[in-house]
Amino acid sequence: MRKKYLSALLFGALLFASAGTFTSCKDYDDDINNLQSQIDKLATKEDMEAKLSQMETAINDAKATAEEALKAAQEAGSADEIAKLEARIKALEDAALDVDALKKEIADSVEEQMADFREEMEELLKKVEELTGYSLEMVTSIDLQSNEKAGFDTELDLNYSRIAKITFQNAWGDKIADDVTSYEFGEGLTGAFTIKKGDVYTVKDHILASVAPVNATVDANMVSLINSKAASLNDYVTYTASDYTGLLTQDTRSTANGLREIGVQLKSDVDFEAFHKLVSTAPEYGEKGDGYVNYALAVTDAEKERTVTSTYDLTIKVAAEKSAKGIKDASKIGSNASVNEASISDYCWSNELPNYDKWDEHCYPAKLGEEFYIRVASYQDENSGRVMASYVVVDYDNELLSNTDVAAIKGLTFSGVNQVSKDNFFNIKIDGEHSGIVVPLKVVSIDYTGVVEENIVWVKAGKEVVGLTAEYTATPAVYVNDAKNYQINTLDAFTVPEKAYYYTMDLTVGESNHTDKRQFSTTNNTRINWNGINGILEFYKNADGTGTPTKATEVAYAKFVGAVNLNSMKEDVTYTGVIKFYDDKGTYLSTNEIKVTKKLPTAVPSYFSAKTNAINNGVLTVYPNPEDGGKNGEFNLNRAFNGLTENLADKFELTSAALTTDGLASLSYNKITAINPAIINDGKTYAAAMYYNYGKIEYQPVGVGVETIEDYKVKWNTDFAIKFGCVPVDSKYTWTGSAPVVYYKEDKIINPVTKYNEDGSAAAWGDFLTVKDPYGQTINPFSDTKPSTDWNWGIWSPLLSDKPSVTVELITNGDKVNEFFTAEIDERNGKQALILTKTSTAVVLSGDVETTVVFKFTDKFGHPNAIKALTFTMKKDHNE
Repeated sequence: MRKKYLSALLFGALLFASAGTFTSCKDYDDDINNLQSQIDKLATKEDMEAKLSQMETAINDAKATAEEALKAAQEAGSADEIAKLEARIKALEDAALDVDALKKEIADSVEEQMADFREEMEELLKKVEELTGYSLEMVTSIDLQSNEKAGFDTELDLNYSRIAKITFQNAWGDKIADDVTSYEFGEGLTGAFTIKKGDVYTVKDHILASVAPVNATVDANMVSLINSKAASLNDYVTYTASDYTGLLTQDTRSTANGLREIGVQLKSDVDFEAFHKLVSTAPEYGEKGDGYVNYALAVTDAEKERTVTSTYDLTIKVAAEKSAKGIKDASKIGSNASVNEASISDYCWSNELPNYDKWDEHCYPAKLGEEFYIRVASYQDENSGRVMASYVVVDYDNELLSNTDVAAIKGLTFSGVNQVSKDNFFNIKIDGEHSGIVVPLKVVSIDYTGVVEENIVWVKAGKEVVGLTAEYTATPAVYVNDAKNYQINTLDAFTVPEKAYYYTMDLTVGESNHTDKRQFSTTNNTRINWNGINGILEFYKNADGTGTPTKATEVAYAKFVGAVNLNSMKEDVTYTGVIKFYDDKGTYLSTNEIKVTKKLPTAVPSYFSAKTNAINNGVLTVYPNPEDGGKNGEFNLNRAFNGLTENLADKFELTSAALTTDGLASLSYNKITAINPAIINDGKTYAAAMYYNYGKIEYQPVGVGVETIEDYKVKWNTDFAIKFGCVPVDSKYTWTGSAPVVYYKEDKIINPVTKYNEDGSAAAWGDFLTVKDPYGQTINPFSDTKPSTDWNWGIWSPLLSDKPSVTVELITNGDKVNEFFTAEIDERNGKQALILTKTSTAVVLSGDVETTVVFKFTDKFGHPNAIKALTFTMKKDHNE
């Protein structure tokens, strides 16, 4: 591809596509979106061809305009203008495109060339940005976000307070020191500040906004709140702007996702009542029926003279701030590496608690060298205010610590403590060589009414020891009735550390946009249960799932028995989680990694197979039973396949377009019915396949228009065709015993002796004929006795002993019928005999004559049958 020429071509495309916008310094958001879309829209060869045509038209139009202007200049005799226009026309002619040639070149290009061209387009876009002053870091849109769990809504409470006194209390609201009129909060710490009686404080509230593009620059100087008349509140409030990195939901961490946290706070010298009247449409605050002015969040780029606004969905309320309540329960402790987050109250205790409770179950299990966080907050309701500032320090003077405890704590190092924060968020890390040291962290907060509160949070940091990884596969073996509650039930190697007593579990199985994904999580005060962990794991000594351990060191395997939602899991995606173990003192011991991978089954269930000799050379021969007086046939597939009598056999599906399209038969999971008698014994084969339905087990996307999913079916990997046979025709016929000896002109009763008396006389007689069906099973052609549940000769044909329906012919010398004998089947000595009676025709034999015995009858499908079943040799009589 002619890269340089196409570079110029593309540059022209971008210019023409944005014609009319390059001379203006406003409306940049539309322009930059358009420029960015040029790359997206030229993703295919067809798109490029269309752009070529568009550019050709643009050049021709520009040339025509220039030629008109040249004509006017020539008439006016303006030499300078004529020269400029002639140069312009020449430049346009030089840029004229050989559209057909370029289209062919694009069509002949390969994907590697397309990738190079796309890379070049990125470079050209940068050049366009330089010419126009655009920046891809400019804000193009703002969307206000609400998230109740994270504490964000579209109502700003810009409250205020005037300090009356500073009060000191404990976590239970009990007074722990005398009130004072002046107090340095965080004395000696970074960020300490003094609060005095009479000071006025305003409360910062926050809104959450989604900004596009995600890398757009947003700082406090760029944001403002404006009403529908474009009047801002900048003279009354101050702003902060930062990337939001908190948890939006319990298991989703926001990183580089375009979310911005905008803080808004009243200036302390504002007339609060006047401001209230500005943002409220009612004369007095708090009365029923109050209304509020709607505001939008605006981001202004002063240099580019451009402002982007959100929708007008913000309202602002002003009131006197109340005292903060419930700090111990509302404040959270957790780790950014984990979805588990708890109230600090779970780890706050005093000497009022029993010793085993304190030290064994009420320490937050931190890992040495890994950050955890404390987020200080209060109840967010009409009876509670907010925390103004807070700090965290190590409480070396705690009365519950011994001198040995203090020495051990001083052997550790701490980061994220000893600093006052008005954002009330602390990333803390404990480092050191020794594991399992209990550390009291004092969390001190002050609210906007001057109330100082202390809480002691106990943590214990241990070294990480990683055990093995247990891998589990979610692959259904049979039909799944409820895909949203599928129990994996698979076994893998597993280790539990020797002194393990407690554990935590953190595992989410399913895509985050599914509200019904499975999340397995426990707290660290859950004791190990050898009969299972919260119904998720079962422990065993042996790989076959036997042997229940009674202590940690006996565990060698664990079975995952937790139910997952297959519809929220993507195929071939591995979901990873961890189980962390702690000893009876709450000291961290080790971690086991858990992996759960969903794989769709690729074969039918193992209990299904073809019976021996059922399929020969890829052909399944079906022998239908007559139904409805022989007007159609039926075949039960369990005669040919193993497993169709098992549970869930109805999930199998036999298909054959060759049969069903022409209406030759109807198919179901266990039968072929309505078989047309015309295809029985016609010698043809009909392509078929067997499928198994595992149910609705595939991943179900969210938000892309997939409301329901189809059943997931797997084809049996054996290809076969169906042929329809006739049992009497395909059965094997033999003489009982050896072939009879027949002499010319001598009548013969063929009825073999099966037992003799002592004197040599016949004591028992047998049928002259033995028949084995196509499956090798012996059947009695003279009786309706069933050797199996639904299988006998009389199903398909009249009994061979039925004289009116069955005739016997003897064929000799090629095609002569009953030339020497006539034959019939008759009973002798309680058994069926073949009676040969000589004819009156006198024929002189020159040698032995081969004779074929033919049974003739019409089967129950109405098909005439002439079965050439047996042969014997007729010899000359004894006198010749």
